[in-house]
Amino acid sequence: MPPAAGQASRPPSPLKPPRKRRRIVISCTECHRRKQKCDRAFPCSNCIARKKQSACHYENESARKQQLLEEGASTSTDDGGAFSTMKLEGDSAAQVTSFGYASNNSNSNTTLGLFRRIEDHDADTPSVISKPPPSSANNGGLREKYKSLIRQLPSKPYIEKLVDTFFREVNYHNYSIDEAIFRDHLRDWHNLSFSTLNKGPLGLSGDLQFFPGLLFQILALALQFQHGDYDAILDSLKYAAGMSFDDLASDYSESGVQILCLLGKRHTTLVTVQAGFLRTSYLKNCGMITESWHSLSQTIRDAQEIGLHKISADRPARNAQLSAEDVLENMWIDQLRRRVWMILSYWDIHMAIILGRPTTIDSRDGKPVLPIDAPIPKNRRTVAPSLRTEADPPTPLTALLWTVELAAPLWDIYSLEKEDPQHLLWPKVERMHKLINQITLHCPPFFRAQNPDTRFDSHPDCYWLPRARPSLQNGAAFTIMALHRPYIFTHAASRTAALVACLDILRAQRTYFNQLHVKDYKLFSLVINTFDAIVVLAAVYILHPCENREHLDSALQHFEWGMERFQMMSGRNSMAKSALGVLKAIHVRLKKALGPGKIPPTTTQVPTPESYAPSSTSSENRTTSQSSVQNVPSGPSTNNRTIADTPQYTQPTISNLTAPTPPSASAWERFSGNMLPQQNFDFSSMAPLHPMHDLLYNDLSTIGDTQMLDPQLGSMATTDMGIVDTSEAWQFEGDFGNDSFWGFMNSYNP
Repeated sequence: MPPAAGQASRPPSPLKPPRKRRRIVISCTECHRRKQKCDRAFPCSNCIARKKQSACHYENESARKQQLLEEGASTSTDDGGAFSTMKLEGDSAAQVTSFGYASNNSNSNTTLGLFRRIEDHDADTPSVISKPPPSSANNGGLREKYKSLIRQLPSKPYIEKLVDTFFREVNYHNYSIDEAIFRDHLRDWHNLSFSTLNKGPLGLSGDLQFFPGLLFQILALALQFQHGDYDAILDSLKYAAGMSFDDLASDYSESGVQILCLLGKRHTTLVTVQAGFLRTSYLKNCGMITESWHSLSQTIRDAQEIGLHKISADRPARNAQLSAEDVLENMWIDQLRRRVWMILSYWDIHMAIILGRPTTIDSRDGKPVLPIDAPIPKNRRTVAPSLRTEADPPTPLTALLWTVELAAPLWDIYSLEKEDPQHLLWPKVERMHKLINQITLHCPPFFRAQNPDTRFDSHPDCYWLPRARPSLQNGAAFTIMALHRPYIFTHAASRTAALVACLDILRAQRTYFNQLHVKDYKLFSLVINTFDAIVVLAAVYILHPCENREHLDSALQHFEWGMERFQMMSGRNSMAKSALGVLKAIHVRLKKALGPGKIPPTTTQVPTPESYAPSSTSSENRTTSQSSVQNVPSGPSTNNRTIADTPQYTQPTISNLTAPTPPSASAWERFSGNMLPQQNFDFSSMAPLHPMHDLLYNDLSTIGDTQMLDPQLGSMATTDMGIVDTSEAWQFEGDFGNDSFWGFMNSYNP
């Protein structure tokens, strides 16, 4: 239609520019690209789950912080630590991880697994399973509490001195801390500015948030093992008159625990697990075994929270977006994760066997994937983990792997105790003993107790090697003792095998003790293994004094040497002081059982199976290759399988053993006969011995403790033990049943 007359034609209006998006992007770039709900942490939970922490960054940092503050002002929190549960409303209920589901569980049949399948089905839908953002409503209180705790850390020069002590004197015992990785964290911690620390833990990465908790535990253990000629500058750390390093170590360890409790469980990292394990070790050295056992259980739960129990044996897939240096570093971190879980598994079963307590780890989950016995590189960003060669010196990891291999049968021994409460499956015990003996044939030459390969002893990084040999010898003997200990009341052959193993433990402990300094007297292993071995040894001779007479002189000598060691340690080791009184009371009973007129001039010796005899020098010098537990094939279970049919070392498991047959009564009658101290007592009903459990948990003590714990007691001769020889002086008091060894001792008068 033409324009009206006199009306100017209008030019066409220009195109309007596209409207800019007014909503500020506050998600990280990765979540924004993937259209996922971002919790706006740094790094966010989605990037952590995808292992892309390095790619997590925000285009508008100020907008992100402002959004977090606005959300925190309207969010109620509970008392569950820094990362407390949000109040779920509306769609927030879909954030199923806040209900405690395991985010690292690969099982797709759980509720969380179903959510993952829904999310994977529609990649364009925002994530419904991301972790809830941390609330900052109580950020002020959290920040002040966190700052008050980290202020208790000593200054950098003191930290450096104590960290050097820890890695020189302590870490090689369990090797739970990688020194290079730890020092990287320590450098990052020292480089944090005051303004960053002033913002509290929420402004730090996950590892650095928990790092002070780990550092406190390291300082505490370093103080526990200070030499007598320590640097006097460390005295400046004591803030009160009469304060000892043990008091200061207790303060530091408790501060580390408070940091872990303050930060809660929502963002647990490997650093958290390492701090928990060092706390467990510290408590053990303090003689607080009950608290240590609970601490270990909690640490295992923390490790399971971050999926250490789900580590795959396969090499992790390479991320195309990571540099070669980052890939290599991740490979070493994966090795550390395997190492930490292996240590926790070993401690779990070892404490269960010693204390007679349940394990936290379910043995049905399978064996842990072991790390590679790789030499420690100077720069882990340039070298991939590779197996150590024969020319490479051993490392503490080499000793740790061999320790775990020697202790691997403890899981089957633990299961057998539950399977055979009536002690009828002794044929299984015999076969397990023979299979366990095969493990020692594979001992690396530099770990042998007899005629070892000493070419690495002078290596500066192998200063710990001479101490490792008796420690590993002790571990091998402890496995044998643990196998036979439940059967010493009913089977003569088990008494002989347990006795020989106890003597091996005491020999190894004496050799180990002679290599130690006074500062090492706090080591819990110096008491636990010696006490168990002496009690089992004494029980064998008190109840059956006419058996195993060929070992009697050696047994009495090691009994006295063990008490002498406890006497020397009692000033620094509370467990040694408690155990010493019990051993003195047992020694009185042993002397009465073996006294004049108690033993006939000639007695029939109990036959000792060849497999139970002490290892000969020729067998210990045999050249063998090291075997790793994870590489040992498990043969099929068969009723006709014998040791001679096994061409190679097979991991001893209950499924590999021959079906049991009831023990014959003739052996019991032949070896017991008239030798029993009380024939009206049913030894088959006696509860298995767990000496450390009774000492620590059942308040085992003696009436004459105060008189018998004479600090001036010198050499402990058999004829003069400084003990009042009355019936009251060696009565045991404690919370134990009538079917226990201790109850029998109170009613037994040889």
